[in-house]
Amino acid sequence: MTNKTKLSGGPNTNNGKAISSRNSTTHGLTARHWQNSKEQDLYDENIVELVKDFNPQTYIERLLISKLAECAVRLMRIQQVENAMFNLASSEAEHPDEVIKSLDHDNSDSKLIKAMQAASLGNLKYDPKAENERVSLIHEIDSQNLSNVSGWGYIENHMPMVKSYIIDKCIEENLDLYDFILREGVHSGPITIRLVSPGDPEDDKPLTEEEITKDIATIKSTSFQLYLENLSKTLDRDTRAQKILINLKKRTQQVKEAAMPDPQKLGLIQRYRTADERQFSKTLGELLELQKRRKSSS
Repeated sequence: MTNKTKLSGGPNTNNGKAISSRNSTTHGLTARHWQNSKEQDLYDENIVELVKDFNPQTYIERLLISKLAECAVRLMRIQQVENAMFNLASSEAEHPDEVIKSLDHDNSDSKLIKAMQAASLGNLKYDPKAENERVSLIHEIDSQNLSNVSGWGYIENHMPMVKSYIIDKCIEENLDLYDFILREGVHSGPITIRLVSPGDPEDDKPLTEEEITKDIATIKSTSFQLYLENLSKTLDRDTRAQKILINLKKRTQQVKEAAMPDPQKLGLIQRYRTADERQFSKTLGELLELQKRRKSSS
């Protein structure tokens, strides 16, 4: 014990003496233990302030003070749980799958989901030029009766944009038309495995249009028809995915802000809050009534 402590005679000011006079009451009420130090501190603080406000004189008044403090702590806990539920819902809503569902309920296929996932990683960006090309290709395909597509010659004569698109793809992939259609999985003709000798210097040279179309006679018209049908669907999916990307960031924020926790859990939390608020109000009323009676009888 220090000299300062030995010489201390307790509080000297009126305010200090008033606080000291309530110490035994306050310390007796703070004996309750809570889940963590934050709850314990809040409970202790509530006890101190409630004792200041109501100056309980009887055992039952002190019990009611304790109950009021307990209600206050539980209300804080309920609020924290509710905040955590909303934060979790908001975090989960940022997932690309949830954003795509909010935009395209009827067509949330795997292609769109993958596009959104790629976008969330920054690997897919909106390209206005590519968007216009896709729309033009879709329009050209959809304007035709695909059952009339008799072969490559029909595409050359009636579908110039589709022809250029296929040739560009073949050059890009270094495939002739036969292998390109085979690669797309829609070739209905006989399958021939083509082998190229290792180290062939011709491998690095881009194919010419004549080389690309040299085996068109082996490709059935139904293969072209099926390819065009699938191409239209693929381009349409890509177009919708690109449209989503235009407002992806804004839409993600909107979905995040509108996210709601599980209704059943949220309802349970709200019932807990209502019950605790009623308990607080009832306890406060009982305390005020007791003090009113005590004062009137004195």
